[in-house]
Amino acid sequence: MDKLGKMISLLILPLIAIIVYSSLKGFFLNRTPIWTFEVSIFLFGCFFMLGAAYCHMLNNHVSVDVVNHYLPPKWRRIFGIFGEIVVLFVVLVMIYLSVPTAIRSTIMKERSTHQTPFNPQVWWYRWVIPISCALMSWQSFKNMMRLIFQRPDDMENEKGV
Repeated sequence: MDKLGKMISLLILPLIAIIVYSSLKGFFLNRTPIWTFEVSIFLFGCFFMLGAAYCHMLNNHVSVDVVNHYLPPKWRRIFGIFGEIVVLFVVLVMIYLSVPTAIRSTIMKERSTHQTPFNPQVWWYRWVIPISCALMSWQSFKNMMRLIFQRPDDMENEKGV
């Protein structure tokens, strides 16, 4: 997952290049390329959705540790397990809801709804949500198992869950 996460984080570079190119062309030539809008949406969506599991793996997501910091290790573990159960429930529901849409989109070879001359196929993009949610559920399951089977003395050595 670490190598995949680092590769996903590199998606920001072409996204920056496309936005800068589009902005400069719009500023100097008063005309932006048609394709840059949709390609930037695709890149950002992939970057955001696929990067969520990597962020979860590194435990770099935004959290409010005010209460957690003052709890004993046993309660930190309980809250951590509860949090992972909530995450797992949400991403499994998202998989359940997004797979049929992705399948339908693939069968019909869905194209963009923006109706530009570029008109790219978007069926592959519909698979980003179930794939990223599957990665997130796998990472959440691993985190939950780590919390369940972790020794209590290991919990005291950690700053947070």
